[in-house]
Amino acid sequence: MSEQTVVRGPAPEANRSIVEGALRHALRKAAAHRDKFGTATGRERVLLLRAAPEWHGPPEITVRIGTGEDIVATVKGCRTVLAVLEALSEPRDPDAFLVVLTPWEAEDLGDSVLAMALGNEVRTVNRWDLVAEAFGARRLDPRFNAREHRWIADALLDAQPGPGWRRVNTPVLQFDTVLRRLAAIRLGKEEDERLDASALLDWSRDELRVARFADLSTEERDGLATWLESSVGPVARVVFRLLAGGQAMDAVPFGLAAAELYGAAAEGVKVAREARIRAEERFFAGSAPGEASLRAFAEAAESLLLRWSDNGHAAEARVACTRAEQILAELRADELARTSKVLDAGLDARLDALATELAAVLPCPRAIDLGGVEAALAEVRGHRRPGDRAGEVDAAESAARLVRWLASPETRPVTVADGAARHIRSWGWVDRASSVVFNADTGRVPRARAVYADVFRTVRERRAGLDLAFAERLAAWTASSATPERLLLVENLLDGVARPVADRAAPLIIVVDGMSAAAACALAEEIIASRTWREVGRGPEGREAALATVPSATVFSRTSLLCGELAAGGQSRERTGFAAFWRGRRSALFHKAGLGGGPGAQLSEKLREALANVGTVVGVVLNAIDDALADDYRVNAPTWRLSEIDYLPQLLAEAATARRPVILTSDHGHVLDHGDGVVPVEAESARYRTGPPGDGELPVRGPRVLTTGGDVTVPWDERIRYGSRRAGYHGGVAPAETVVPVLVFVPVEVPAPKGWFEYDTVSLHEPLWWSPLPAAPLAPTPAPPVSSPEREDDALFSVRDAATAGAGPGSRVVDSALFAAQRRFVRKAPPDEEVAVLVDGLVEAGGKLPTGAAAALVGQPSFRMAGYLSAVGRLLNVDGYQVIGESDGGRTVELDVRLLSMQFLGE
Repeated sequence: MSEQTVVRGPAPEANRSIVEGALRHALRKAAAHRDKFGTATGRERVLLLRAAPEWHGPPEITVRIGTGEDIVATVKGCRTVLAVLEALSEPRDPDAFLVVLTPWEAEDLGDSVLAMALGNEVRTVNRWDLVAEAFGARRLDPRFNAREHRWIADALLDAQPGPGWRRVNTPVLQFDTVLRRLAAIRLGKEEDERLDASALLDWSRDELRVARFADLSTEERDGLATWLESSVGPVARVVFRLLAGGQAMDAVPFGLAAAELYGAAAEGVKVAREARIRAEERFFAGSAPGEASLRAFAEAAESLLLRWSDNGHAAEARVACTRAEQILAELRADELARTSKVLDAGLDARLDALATELAAVLPCPRAIDLGGVEAALAEVRGHRRPGDRAGEVDAAESAARLVRWLASPETRPVTVADGAARHIRSWGWVDRASSVVFNADTGRVPRARAVYADVFRTVRERRAGLDLAFAERLAAWTASSATPERLLLVENLLDGVARPVADRAAPLIIVVDGMSAAAACALAEEIIASRTWREVGRGPEGREAALATVPSATVFSRTSLLCGELAAGGQSRERTGFAAFWRGRRSALFHKAGLGGGPGAQLSEKLREALANVGTVVGVVLNAIDDALADDYRVNAPTWRLSEIDYLPQLLAEAATARRPVILTSDHGHVLDHGDGVVPVEAESARYRTGPPGDGELPVRGPRVLTTGGDVTVPWDERIRYGSRRAGYHGGVAPAETVVPVLVFVPVEVPAPKGWFEYDTVSLHEPLWWSPLPAAPLAPTPAPPVSSPEREDDALFSVRDAATAGAGPGSRVVDSALFAAQRRFVRKAPPDEEVAVLVDGLVEAGGKLPTGAAAALVGQPSFRMAGYLSAVGRLLNVDGYQVIGESDGGRTVELDVRLLSMQFLGE
């Protein structure tokens, strides 16, 4: 055959993907031919491929075929027929394949050459056949035939992953399936990864992946962008417009800025209108997407940012927010950032506004004046991305809580028991909020610093008066040697609390040395939130307090607690006293040295064995809080958490496994050092001494004073200390160090002691001022004209109703026939007069009251309200409609006034 120099028609260029696909396709057909005509056929090792003779890949390639076998092929470009003959005549491994790229057709090469080739033919490069082969499909979606989609075949062959495309399970290769996989690969993802708005925004932040996409051919890049816009929606439309303008890396920050530029609050605002024009020119070269697309894009950017804030990517969220604020400033619209619900500037503005409202009501706030404070706090809480600034939000809420407390009536305690109960149920919560405010970070909102300082000082002044009154009552009571009727003392805590618990199941008694009421209420919230424990107690009023000894020092108070009698001493005395108290049953007491288990064990084996033995009463002393106070150390996050109390989480877990009740208590509390301490004299102890008292001190004497001689001088003023500065102190007679919290938890399947009460919801322990005060009741709605019956529902319990009925809505409800019918089916229902009072109170408050306030209306303890409301609900919730019930985690009682009127009064 003579060499020819002219070919008929241009031949397409073949890249590696095309060669590999063509070889797989030819081998699959050869295998089918052997199956049909016998094993003697289809054994050829040459593939003649009509293609441009240029080859830019390696001389040898390895191809994995359908059987999972790897084959080696040599690839040669042959421009002339002679070059083809030379390639075929060169020696090669008999198992290796040869792929010849030539522009010549079968009639040009001759039968002798074709006889050596797979299929005895020159194969043409049909990219769509190769695509179908790559996906394992027999047919293609007809949409692939459109002229505008011709680019897809080359793109699929070029983008094919190393192991090949994952094969489809249908005979027809669907258009959207292919585009989805191709888009995923071109965006730098796995072929089956989901492509949505969030994925596109996340992709836009990766400079390398964005650059690779931008380097694609214009036809492929535009084709993928068009498909993504149709499948993902407006977010894709905006992202690819930003990409076209070279602004893709700013996609997320721009979306956050767009939320302010195109949000409802910006409508009609001149600054926003002008900034939109600048944004469209800068980011979209004057051809911006529609406002609806930009709003959807902004919403997606905010959603992504909020997920970052919640899933450990707060740093990325902070960077994006900072850049968004810069964009708004560059567009001369930085003032819009102050209204944002996600940008830091928005939180700054809200915190500043709250500080202004707080300053306006100080130093003598009244409940009637707190509307502005509550509204400003609601705005702070409405900011959707506190992120790593959650501490600032907590401080703002704590400041508002303290102002509510300042606006609440507070009288001097009339007895020691009264003062102790008020401390455990209110003043200790004041201490908790005060500590948060004292440690607040106000670096971004300077105005808040002075206002928080004023709140803190005002609260301390009020607390000082209450602390003095309590200390005076304590001193008088201690001197009189009176026996309390109900008040727990540390020396009878085991007898009054632990022994009744032990009658049901041997308890784990955890003494957290130095734990105050403030720390205890925070820890209890975490314990109850685990849903492993129920909190119980002796009385319906809630948690109890116990009194530490005088002085409130470990050597006296803890020893007295663990021995069950007034005593002084160290760990040896505590162990012998604890064993003596539980004489007749097994007991074990563990101090710090006996807790740790060494490498690979969180608790010692001896402690774990004692906890596993369900008949053994186990006592454990934990020193984390006392140790932190003794060192000059302050926790910047001032609320103690379970994870910060060494061994406490592990102990609770072991107790739950063994179904043990847990008694969590302390030997004394503590006062904190706020940098303004007074050292009137030097003494060996931080908060008690001998000698005549001075300002802020009291003399205390009596049988519970365990120092030598039975009398001591102790400070009630939290600022006084007698030694070197520390983080905190104890030993005096301020309620924060003298009142000991007593909390009892039982596993969900273990019964409480007989006659005890279960505290259904942890929020019911909160004082009324801890949550926002109920809104002022709305003025009654005037009665509608008789000619407008369709509007009568808007006049619920109107002035006309009261005038004609001569009674409140509650009385009218309980006098109704439906209520009487309901009562016949409800056993032990609350009295009619109580239900009427509750309904009247809720109607007057606009349908909502804090649970504590509702409990006060009907004379019920807060802790009984869950069961009480259940009974009321059986009376009022007719046919499954929720007329009355709890909300906000049990903090609020809600009444659907309209539904009540329709059900019981026919209005």
